[in-house]
Amino acid sequence: MKRLLKNSALAALGVSLIALAGSAYAQDKKVLGVALPNLTNPYYVAMKKSFEENGAKQGFEVRVLIADNDDAKQLSQIQTMVQQGVNAVALNCVSSGPCVASVSELNQAKIPVFTINLLPDPEGLKAEKLKVEQAVQTDQKAGGVYIGKQLLKDIGADGKAVVGIVGEPTSVAANARDDGFKEAVASNPNVKFVALVNGKVEETTSLKVTTEMLQGHPDITVVYSDTEPSALGAIAAIEQLGRDDVKLYAFVDKLGVKHIQDNTTLKAGAIQEPAKLAQIQVENIKKFFAGEKLAPVIDSPPLLVNKDNAADVVDKAY
Repeated sequence: MKRLLKNSALAALGVSLIALAGSAYAQDKKVLGVALPNLTNPYYVAMKKSFEENGAKQGFEVRVLIADNDDAKQLSQIQTMVQQGVNAVALNCVSSGPCVASVSELNQAKIPVFTINLLPDPEGLKAEKLKVEQAVQTDQKAGGVYIGKQLLKDIGADGKAVVGIVGEPTSVAANARDDGFKEAVASNPNVKFVALVNGKVEETTSLKVTTEMLQGHPDITVVYSDTEPSALGAIAAIEQLGRDDVKLYAFVDKLGVKHIQDNTTLKAGAIQEPAKLAQIQVENIKKFFAGEKLAPVIDSPPLLVNKDNAADVVDKAY
């Protein structure tokens, strides 16, 4: 009987040790919450996959919640993550202003927050004295610079170009892209800007406004678009008008890269790399937990795509 009791006690002790070991393992495996705006945009599909793959490589349990472009839903999801006790959150805002409330929730819960791509309003963060450990974003202006330099290379040192822009004037990111493009070509006085139209990041709208722009300014030889939907609309307008003399330079995604590979109307562009942004963020969250000091902002330049590398890039594009 004593031996039976002794064996039972040892068995119980063994179970306890296993439970403790399992508990310790669970505590070691930190949970990374990821809040994304939607999965209708291939950009965020690529980012989600990268968070999951790179999170696993770095030893995180990754939980992704999708807000369906709803600010209130994203805030509710952040509150859910707080209740679940995640160890850190990677936050891609639906909208910059309302996103400040999500950062506030995480700060109150003392959960470190890392922002990515579309960041919370900096003035709102400052007004409420909120803290973001690190922001990772695409250097939008650098992309515009890359495209502008490619244009100068294509037309030659003393080449001429009359440029019309199909943009999105209400977008901070689009304006930064435009500024970079203009700065890059400013060294050539023979490059002139004659028009700016709002494509509203819509292919059909961009088709219409590009057509009107080219009809109103028949001297235009280059169209610059700061989003892929605008670029696709611009291509359609140029082709429908039979303007073989007009060339396009643009920020692009996968379809745009295919057009660059064809290299008839769309000559070059810049592509964002959402998978790379997520990888950078996961690696830096790992460093944060290791006690390393992080830079407050990481600006990751986009990738220049031209006829030389389009064939290699097309399968990697989102």
